[in-house]
Amino acid sequence: MPLDRTLDAQPDITDLRSRIDSIDTEISRLVAERRGHSHRIQRIRLDGGGPRTQLGRENEVIARYTDSLGSAGTALAHLLLTTCRGPLATAPAGTDDGDPEHRA
Repeated sequence: MPLDRTLDAQPDITDLRSRIDSIDTEISRLVAERRGHSHRIQRIRLDGGGPRTQLGRENEVIARYTDSLGSAGTALAHLLLTTCRGPLATAPAGTDDGDPEHRA
């Protein structure tokens, strides 16, 4: 592409990048919200004597992302689940929630 055409496209690129930045901000907000809901569910399950996670539910989430985005969706779902599963802020010290990542 000649330089003059690249310069002409610069405002479009700037606008598109600005929109991407806005989308990224919203995605981050939604992931934080999802993590909060996930932690509350995990706490309810643990307090009720159940396991922290439910494999069947996680597989449903992975399948939805895979169906939408293919193999990249699978990777994204795993990352999202790991991010949202993270350590529970209210977990009592010394509690073994069954997740080897969270054992001392």
